[in-house]
Amino acid sequence: MVRRRTLATLLLAVLGPAACGGGGGPDATAPDAAAAPDATTAPDAPSGGCSASDLAACAYDPPGDYAELPIILRDVTYTDVSGQSRTVEIALHRPDGAPQPWPVVIWSHGGAAGQTSAVNVGAEWGRAFTAAGYLFIGIAHRGRDQASREQMCTHFGVPLTIECAQVKYLHWDRPNDLREVLDYLEAQATGPLAGVADLDKLLYAGHSAGSGGGSIVAGASRLIYGGVRTAPDPRPKAFIGASMEGEGDDGFTADSFRPIARPHLTLSGVGDTTPEATAPPRRVPFEVMMPGDKYRLWITELAARHTSFNHEEQSCRDFQTSNGGDVARCAAYTAWVESAALAFADAQLRDRAEAHAWLASDNLAIASGGAAEWARR
Repeated sequence: MVRRRTLATLLLAVLGPAACGGGGGPDATAPDAAAAPDATTAPDAPSGGCSASDLAACAYDPPGDYAELPIILRDVTYTDVSGQSRTVEIALHRPDGAPQPWPVVIWSHGGAAGQTSAVNVGAEWGRAFTAAGYLFIGIAHRGRDQASREQMCTHFGVPLTIECAQVKYLHWDRPNDLREVLDYLEAQATGPLAGVADLDKLLYAGHSAGSGGGSIVAGASRLIYGGVRTAPDPRPKAFIGASMEGEGDDGFTADSFRPIARPHLTLSGVGDTTPEATAPPRRVPFEVMMPGDKYRLWITELAARHTSFNHEEQSCRDFQTSNGGDVARCAAYTAWVESAALAFADAQLRDRAEAHAWLASDNLAIASGGAAEWARR
């Protein structure tokens, strides 16, 4: 379990980029590195507590360390705005022995094509959150065939031409799927989930395009199906955007994020690129959201790749291998990202004093030797 190896990974984290075998720090010639702070400059450590000589004190340690019960799969079916029947699968990851009712984290995956099985949606995040005593629910946002896409375009008045073919329909479906899943869970709250799940303590999170669904639910707007649209839902109390979509990404502008008032954590870095998106725009949402309980983890090393923020390490390992870096550094990134997410969730949903204190600290920056920028507003 990742949380059990936090100390070892943080020990690696304090090494300078050169000591990690190269490939760890930002490349000064890379466009994404220009806006990054100097990864070799660490903040001064406070007296006592988190420091280079006491790395164990730098990590966030949530209460409990629970095993995961067998996954439960359920289908949620509803009629979409165009009159079509739509079904999405959800996977419920449950902690074994954690105090009930469990706070709830719901996760949306990225990608434009959709998924039919929810078993592996946010699977590594699911293990981390269930270990900390959360009910973790992954949503498989099902894709649409050509006929279904055209019916949606007709409903919104989008011509059945290249304009319809270019619509990324899941940008509309994700927040609406979430609404229906929440309705389903609320209906179950008087039945199988009675006394088990605390839907008043709910966090909605997602990776990459999945984070865009969270932004819309939180109150942002985007251009989709020929118009500027939003789908706010008051039920989530907080949000996590991993590799968060930003200014200029698929219909978002900087102004899109200004209405967001609820607590929000964004996770990204200079290496968080895809064929369609660069890293710098991912910094923008944090900077323009309404202040108050907003946090951003920004890793200033190129080896922290797009999927590093989805709690995966393979692309980081591949990058390090190709660039002569130390693959052990990838576990450090996972530890930083996980600590930030669990502390944020515990602060917002459990009001845990230790979590609030960790968020207010510079523990990540100290433990990473300055490679992890931790911002609050």
